[in-house]
Amino acid sequence: MQSNGISGIPAYIKGFFTILTGLLFIVFPDSVAGVAGLLFGLVLLVAGVSGCANYIMTVRACRAEGYGQSGGAEVILVYSVIAMILGFIFVIRPQLVLTILSLIIGVFFLIDGVVKLREATLVPNVKSIFWWAMLLLSLAIMVAGLAIILYPFSGTRAVVVFSGLCFIASGIESLVIWFTK
Repeated sequence: MQSNGISGIPAYIKGFFTILTGLLFIVFPDSVAGVAGLLFGLVLLVAGVSGCANYIMTVRACRAEGYGQSGGAEVILVYSVIAMILGFIFVIRPQLVLTILSLIIGVFFLIDGVVKLREATLVPNVKSIFWWAMLLLSLAIMVAGLAIILYPFSGTRAVVVFSGLCFIASGIESLVIWFTK
């Protein structure tokens, strides 16, 4: 698919926002722990809105280029709607995040990695030199999500710092996808 230049804007904004959030998690873990629910909710809202915009643009591009209705982009839509719903809940009730932080973050990064793996598998079709980086980053995000789910951290600070690293990896992945479109 060809990019018209506009389709990458949501991923670009999401990438920088996610990296900034990851840096805040790493640099100020104790302060972030108090507002982790709100920040995580905001990240989910931005990811959800960005994903919905990406879905709409993907459907339009697929129809214009004859790939069928949506070219399998329904995964992006489902992920985006779930992310927006969870983001809204966590913005309203941020204390819920601290109660179940490890599981929530692990599931988020696992799903984020799966969605980005799907995007990475489409890139070889456009012969991007960044395909391997996108594939490896999406797999790293999935492994990090599984690690958080299977081996939850006992300390809030460790969860916040590790989540910051995952946010940075996810943001870099979003930027790589944006720059290759």
